[in-house]
Amino acid sequence: LILLTFVVLPGHSTSQIPEVLSFDGNSWSMFYFPLDMVKETETWHKSQDFKDNSSNTGCWRRYIGHWSIIDNKLILTEAVWEEAVKDSLHRTKFVDVKLSRVFKYYSKYATPQGIFASWINDTIRIGRGNLIRDLFIGCDPNLEEEALLIIEKGVVKKVEYFHNGIVQGRSIDDFLKAINNDSLSWDGISKKVNRLIFEMKVNHDENGHISSFDLTFYKLTPEQEAIMKPRVLELLGKHRNDIPVKHILGKYVTEICTLPILRHKKDKAK
Repeated sequence: LILLTFVVLPGHSTSQIPEVLSFDGNSWSMFYFPLDMVKETETWHKSQDFKDNSSNTGCWRRYIGHWSIIDNKLILTEAVWEEAVKDSLHRTKFVDVKLSRVFKYYSKYATPQGIFASWINDTIRIGRGNLIRDLFIGCDPNLEEEALLIIEKGVVKKVEYFHNGIVQGRSIDDFLKAINNDSLSWDGISKKVNRLIFEMKVNHDENGHISSFDLTFYKLTPEQEAIMKPRVLELLGKHRNDIPVKHILGKYVTEICTLPILRHKKDKAK
């Protein structure tokens, strides 16, 4: 069973199907693409393996590598392409088509078990389980169970395991509703200002508690910002327990986000 979680590739904002890694008795999503790190990939992509294999936005590389850690070595056991076919009821399903020529074009790295990725000197992140941190442009998703594989010349030298989770809050949308439904003084601010827009960066202490906020306001004069910033900070502090905090790879994180606070009609009338 392949867990179809997603990853952003450099240069592509569309979520990408990850590689699959068999490791430690489990199947993991691997947010790394070893085959693309060497020049052989260019020749392989010109072969018959890709003749009828059109690219799509969900998998720009046009293959999914299946990997295993064998004797601490990162080994490619097969490469496949998920082809859409229609069943007898005209329903679309996906079947794996093996891309067998990968072993020909990467033959210099061949071993009895498969292709040994001896060119990799890097830290590779893998994950499995429930989605904890969703995908957005420029950032990979995070899953409930993750590990960092520290690899030298294709050999796993060290493994660090992490259990990711949600510490507090549900979503930034819930927090946004909470602060907009609360009261905020607009005294001293022109009626022409209908809303505040600001970037919020949350700082945490070592226990994950929210310790402070860094705010950047947009479209306010310095005088207006001087009036509203203390009020907004007080409002955010009041609802700090509604802010989503996650524990990811051993660190407490809250996404930097840009938020609006709308001016209520009763405040416009003042």
